[in-house]
Parts: sequence; C-alpha cells; structure tokens
Amino acid sequence: NFAKQMQKDQLKAELIPIFITLSQDEQDSVRLLAVENCVAIGSMLTQEENTTLVLPIVRNCAADKSWRVRYMVAEHFCELCESLGADITKAELVNAFVRLLKDTEAEVRTAAAFKVTGVCGLIPPEMAIKQILPCIKELATDPSQHVRAALASVIMGLAPIFGKENTRTHLIDLFLQLLKDDFPDVRLFLISKLDAVNKVIGSSFSHSLFFLPL
Repeated sequence: NFAKQMQKDQLKAELIPIFITLSQDEQDSVRLLAVENCVAIGSMLTQEENTTLVLPIVRNCAADKSWRVRYMVAEHFCELCESLGADITKAELVNAFVRLLKDTEAEVRTAAAFKVTGVCGLIPPEMAIKQILPCIKELATDPSQHVRAALASVIMGLAPIFGKENTRTHLIDLFLQLLKDDFPDVRLFLISKLDAVNKVIGSSFSHSLFFLPL
C-alpha cells in the first residue's frame, strides 16, 4: 500500500533498492514478505522495468532454500502472473511454476496444485498442455493425499480452458483416476465439480460414472 502511494521515479530510486536488500535477508521470515511486495510493485512498473527489477527477485524466491518462501510464491502465483504481465508469465514464470509443482516439499506442491487452473487460464491452452499437464499427471499420483486433494479441488476447471477435444484427449482419464482415489476428499472434490466438465463435453461423462467399479 505504501508503494502505491509513491511516484514511480521515487519508487525506483528509494524503495526498490531497500526491497531488493530485504529479499536477500538471512531470515526467511523477511524474505517471504518480498513475495507480496513483488505483486504490489510489479503492478506499477512497465514490462521492461519488471524484467529488470522484479523478475530476478521472483526467480530467487521461487528457488529459495527455505520451503516457506517457495510456498509463499506458490500461494501468490496467479497474482504474480497478473502483476508482471502475460509476456513475462509465458517467457519466465511458467518454468518457475513447473518447478514449484515438482517441489520436494509436499506443502509447496499443495499450494501450487491449488493454482493449476488459475495459471493455465492465464496462458495459451497449448502451452498449458505441453508444460503444465505432465506435472498435473504426476500430482494425480502424488504420495501426499493433501496434494491430490488440492489438485482435485481445481482440476475440473481445466475443461473450459482446454476445450472439448483436449478435455477428452488429455483430462478424462485423469478425472477417472482421481475418482478412484483412496482418499475420500479427492473423490468428493471431483464429484462436486462435475458441472464444469458436463458443460464442455456433455452429460455423458456424468452418466459414465455409474459404471465405475466400486
């Protein structure tokens, strides 16, 4: 909020250098606060300025040694994409998101899984299919039930983004796999969102669920 009240020249000359220093602080509790600042400051700068000033900080935070900082990036990822713009998202942030989806910490993968549909909605469908879909397939069999549940809560929203043919080709098998998950929350999340898929491919998908083996 303070940044938004400053003139751009003043912001670049006075506040951003302090912000960069804080983003490199030894304490992860300080560094994770840099993520929210990236969202606020990025929305005030041009694409060129963001590429030079803000993107390096986002890159560093997304690969931070502390899982808490990486978690914060995943938590705010859609906001970061919208703040930094479509070109930077496609050129740089999608690769960072893929790494978060493959993170070694389940908490980070969970936070990123919640953002799958949001991020895919900000990039071309063919890019989502090529770069993010392979990660989604891995998450569908993740050892952590919380990661699978997070994915199940949003994955049906990919159908309108992917379109009818791509949904049939790439998503139906994933839906059916998750509907057989051992964790009841995973199954419940999918069943509660069936309308999103029915609107794209028709009610035949819902009808086919009656024939799933128990």
